[in-house]
Order: sequence, then C-alpha cells, then structure tokens
Amino acid sequence: MTRAVSFALLMSLAAGAAAQPKYADPELKPKDRAHWSFVPPKRPDVPAFRNPKLPIRNPIDAFVRAKLVEKGIAPSPAADKLTLLRRVTLDLTGLPPTPAQVDAFLKEDAVDAYEKVVERLLASPHFGERWATHWLDVVRFAETNGYEIDSERPHAWRYRDYVVNAFNSDMPYDQFVREQIAGDEIAGKDAKTKPELLIATGLHRCGPAHLVSGNLDSEVLRQEVLTEMVNGVGSTFLGLTFACTRCHDHKFDPLSAGDYYRLQAFFANAKYADVDFATQAERDARKKQADDLTAKTAPLKKQIADLDAPVRAKLGKEKREKLEPKYKEALDTPAEKRTAEQKTLAAQSNTLIKVSWDEVLAAMPPDDLAKRVKLREQLHALEAQLPPPTPAAWAIENTGSAKTFVLRRGETSQKTLEVQPGLPRVLVSGETPAPKTRRELADWLTKVDHPLTARVIVNRLWQHHFGRGIVNTPNDFGARGEKPTHPELLDWLACELVEKKWSLKHIHRLIVMSATYRQVATGDHGAKLDGDNKLLWKMSRRRLEAEAIRDSVLTVAGTLNRQVGGRSVKVPLEPEVYDLIFTEGEPDGLWPVTPDARQHTRRSVYLFNKRNVRHPMLEAFDQPDTLNTCAVRPVSTFAPQALILMNSPFVHSQAKAFAISLLNEGDTDKQLNALYRRAVGRLPNATDRRLATEFLKDQAATVRARLKAKLPVGIEASSLPSGADVAHARALADLCVVLFNTHEFVYIP
Repeated sequence: MTRAVSFALLMSLAAGAAAQPKYADPELKPKDRAHWSFVPPKRPDVPAFRNPKLPIRNPIDAFVRAKLVEKGIAPSPAADKLTLLRRVTLDLTGLPPTPAQVDAFLKEDAVDAYEKVVERLLASPHFGERWATHWLDVVRFAETNGYEIDSERPHAWRYRDYVVNAFNSDMPYDQFVREQIAGDEIAGKDAKTKPELLIATGLHRCGPAHLVSGNLDSEVLRQEVLTEMVNGVGSTFLGLTFACTRCHDHKFDPLSAGDYYRLQAFFANAKYADVDFATQAERDARKKQADDLTAKTAPLKKQIADLDAPVRAKLGKEKREKLEPKYKEALDTPAEKRTAEQKTLAAQSNTLIKVSWDEVLAAMPPDDLAKRVKLREQLHALEAQLPPPTPAAWAIENTGSAKTFVLRRGETSQKTLEVQPGLPRVLVSGETPAPKTRRELADWLTKVDHPLTARVIVNRLWQHHFGRGIVNTPNDFGARGEKPTHPELLDWLACELVEKKWSLKHIHRLIVMSATYRQVATGDHGAKLDGDNKLLWKMSRRRLEAEAIRDSVLTVAGTLNRQVGGRSVKVPLEPEVYDLIFTEGEPDGLWPVTPDARQHTRRSVYLFNKRNVRHPMLEAFDQPDTLNTCAVRPVSTFAPQALILMNSPFVHSQAKAFAISLLNEGDTDKQLNALYRRAVGRLPNATDRRLATEFLKDQAATVRARLKAKLPVGIEASSLPSGADVAHARALADLCVVLFNTHEFVYIP
C-alpha cells in the first residue's frame, strides 16, 4: 500500500513538473500609478523673486533659490571670468581653453561676452564628441563582442559617429530616440539609400554579444540578445530597472514579468544585420587594394609555411610513434574500411598527434626561428595596410515571425504565457490602440506627455553639468531610486525641452547661462545644512573623466589631432596590456596598430574600445567596462592613477612634445609663463615660479650627471631646437609631468 501511494505521489509530482506553469500579471493599484515619475510632467509656475541679492538669470535660478531660501542657505557669489571660462569650456567640449581664448574673454567687456562664449562652444564640433562620450556610457558602447573571443565589430564606429553628429547638429531628441529604436522601420524599402537610419539602430547592438562557436543552445543565445535590447531601452530611455523583471515581477516597482516580455515582443523579429551600402566603385576599389596586398603577403606566408612544414612533420611522426598499437592500427586502416570502434580511435588519435604552433616554435632551429620572426613581422606590417571593409550599417532588421512568451525565471525551457507587443501597464492610461511595431513603440516613447522620456534625458544633462542629477539615480526613477531634489525644476525642464522642439542645446544653454552654474566652487557656509550640496548653494568641483584628462594632455601639449569622425584608432599598447588579448593561435599581430602615427593623438572617443582589453590610463580613471549600462561613473582615488600620470609612456611622450614647444618661447621665465597658461589658463604666481625654478635647476643638475655618465635621459638632442640645452629640456619635460598631476589640471573648477 505504501509503495502504491509513493508511486502515485511521484507520478503526480512528475505531471505537475511537466505541465507548463501559468502566469498572470499582478493587479495594478491606484497608488502604483501615483508614483511621481509615472505621472506626466506639467509645467509648474516659476517662483517669483525680487531680492537683488539673489540674482536670477533664468527660471533655473528661481527654482534653485526657492529651495535655498526654504532651507535658509545663501547662494555663493559668481566665479571669476577665468574660472568660468575653464569650467564651461571643459563642460561643453571636454577640452581646456587655449591661451588665445582666455585672453580674448578676459579682455571682452561686453555684457554678452559670456553668452558669446557659450554659443561658440555649442557650435564647436568638439561639443558632440564630449556629449557622445556620456551617451555611449549609458548604452554601453564597445567595438568588440566581449566574452571569451571578444571579436571585433568592424562597422560599430559608424554608430558612434552618428551620435556625435546628432549632438553637434542638435538633432531633436524625439527624432534621436525614434531613429535609434526603429530607424530600419522608418526607412522602410529605402533603407539602403538612408544608411543613417540603419546605423542609428546600432543602439540595440551596443551591449556584449555571446557570439562563439561550440555546442550552445541557439534559443538561449537568442534570448541573451533580446535581453540586451530590452534592458538597454528600459534603462536608457525609461530610466527604470527593467532588467529586474526578466525573471520575476519587480519587487518594488509596478512592473511585471509580463511587461518585460511584452516589451521584448517588439524586438522578437529584430536580428543583427550588417547592411552593405557601398557603391560598386567602392567595392571594386577595395578588391583591387586587397588583391594587391594579397599578392605581397602570399610569398611571405609560403616562406613561413616552408619553415614550419618539416618541423611539424617531424613532431607529428614522433607523436604517432608513441601511440598505442590500437590507435596506430586505426590510423593505418583506410577510412572507408574502418570499423565503428576504429573510427572513434582515429578521431581520438588525430587529436593526440596534432602539433600546435607553440610546439613547432619550440622545436625549430634558432636560425630558422629568427627568420620566421622577421617574416611574421613583415606579414603583419602588410596586413595592417589591408583596406577596411566596404561601408555597411551596423544595424538590426526584421526577419521571421517569432513568438514571445513570459519565461519563468528567465529560462527558455520554462515558457508560460504567450504575449504580444505591449507597453508597460503603469505608464499607459485609458484605452489606447495596441502597438505592434518598434516604430509605434518609438512614437509612444516620444509623446509630448510621456512621463519619463523628457525627464530622464534632462536629468542626464543636469547630472553632467553639476556632478549629480536632480534625480541622483539616473537609471532608476522607480520606487527605490532617489527622489528628485528639485521636482518642480525637473518637470519645468522636461516641459521646456518638449516645447522647444526637443532641442538639447537649448537645455544646455539654459543650464550654463544660469547664475546657479556660475557660482564659485569654494566655501562652506552651507555645509552644515546641506553637506552634499544637493541644493546647489555653490558649484561642486568635479574631476575630469578619463577621456577628458587624456584629451587635455594632448591639447596643452599641442599634439591633439582634431579630426572629427572616422574609423577608430588602435594606439600602441604596453606589452603587459597586449598579453591580455585572448587567442588560441600565435600571440602576434593581434593588435594591428594604426599605421599613421598622426592618428594616435586623436580624441579618446575615437580610440578603439575593446571590452576585454582596456587602455591603462582610461581604466585607471574609471572608464566604464561597457558590460553594463553606466549612468554615473565612479570617481575613485588610488595609487595607480598617480603612477600612470607620472610614469606612463603616453604622459612622458606628451610631456616631451610640450617641453620642446616651450623651448621656442624664449628664456625660462617666458617658458614658465607659457607652461602655466597652456596647462591651467593662468600665469604662475610667485610661489609657483619659485618652486618651478628650483625644480628646473635641481632636475637639470641630475640630468647633467646622467649625461656625463653616458646614461640615457629620455630625450635626444636631435629632437630639440638648435642650441637647446638637453638637460634643461629634460627638466622642463618633467615639470610638464608635474603640471599634468595637479588638481588644477584634472579638475573642473
């Protein structure tokens, strides 16, 4: 009896496990819709002020001052002209102002002098480069797939350029959103004649992609792709932690797993596609270049193969002789006559006798090995000259008719309810037509009364100007996110953006023109009541991002290549960084450095961004890893940052270039003037001058001692102006390194 009951129980459990679990969305309650970020913003009245001691330059100041008055905190005075110029120039372009720009602004007495500077900076092509960097953080842009292989994406740079150009042209933000969500659907049949619309959809390919060979479940891999798409849209445009609902209903926000998979259904048929839009002439030209180089590389490959062949054959023979008799017999038997067992043994033995590249090199005679190394170097030098692929859009396009199911625990093997494309229920009020396409999703996201889209983007802009957002969790406007410090101001900015035809430059202009933005970053009179400066009683001092530090070094050194756009650049890597590149083959030629050295000093946004191999300087200064969306970069302080800014080959090469240019300025006093003006925008004060002069004297003496001992000093006389003192030039370069390491250089004032 007991056995029968146990058997019945087991059968019942098995039947329950086999049945597909049910799913139903949890009921929405009125309080769910009442959360502040789910209610469409309404333009609030601007607080009225008549106190001449509280300057109000635009509505932003009125909202900020109202909070300060409420707390009994006085605002800070305005910053001086030099501080303000450095601040707004670094903020809007990521580059320091030149001495000529400083002189022009300080001499300008016109009432609208600052306004003219702001307009010049907003019109600069470097504005788009600066703000594209912030956007690319959020969408986790990189030019490789990540995971083990981390293969390259040869056309990804066009998406980066799309973003740069969009910001430079002040593309309306609603258009910017629509094109990225559904550019391919907007283009329709004319897609190949409108490549920019296809390139815009590269947004959906920015995240890591598990594209590897092997026995992997294709359905699981496809779900990973869809997860990246949905999570990207949820965080980037909605500012919500949608990723939490992939496995279960959200624990804190009124978002369900059903909401997640209905959003995913918009992308069910969206597949990765590199859409070729090259002309026939471009294809022919590339083929000719490639054929010409192939003709040059073929003889080199043959010579390498000829060196490898006898060594490989010898090693293979030795391995075969060591096999057990049954393996040898299987190999000696013709393939068509092998038994089932022999076929298995032959397959196994082929693995056992396979000769790897490292075994070949280890067994090769030294003279032949030296020849081979030179041949490989010549081969890689030629391969680096291979023309890039013909133009193609790194995009997505719709193919097939896949179904979408709510997945229990996010597992493809546990499908529950089939769902159609749909919008998050908490963000939809009343009866609306059921959307079916990504284009309709994009139209919904850019509705003028959408509760989140405008709020999220103006908050991101505010964050990068003031160091923290009005909502200090830019990717989480939900229940667990921080509440806005100035909710009325956030709504006013969101409504202003929409009313001004979604112009982001208009919002930038309002922010940097405000009295709030122009305050000094010093003082502590409000610290007791508002230690974190959430109410903006002063300007917060901020460290430059990694890319801006590198770009500033290039700018003051006079080496920055200001070319805008184009293919990404591979700069030389230190050996220990190069060794991080994964390969199953020979570890040479894995990072073909861009042949034109002039490209190596491009802005950091144009450096090739490889997920698994980071540039040491950028990584040290908190560049995101691009594996996940990064709304707010951490600001760490640790020893390797100082070591890199003091000792890295990049810093020293730029310091030497800087010093060599300073030698043409005249005597030491004039050189110091030029050094400080270019590095920090001002003349050295008496203390600066005394310390710098003492440093140059002591350092030059040390260098002379090394020269006398015939030791290298890192700078050649042939690279200097005629008659220049090598010891002084080396000391001046070291002083440049010192300036690169000052707070005044790496912080926005």
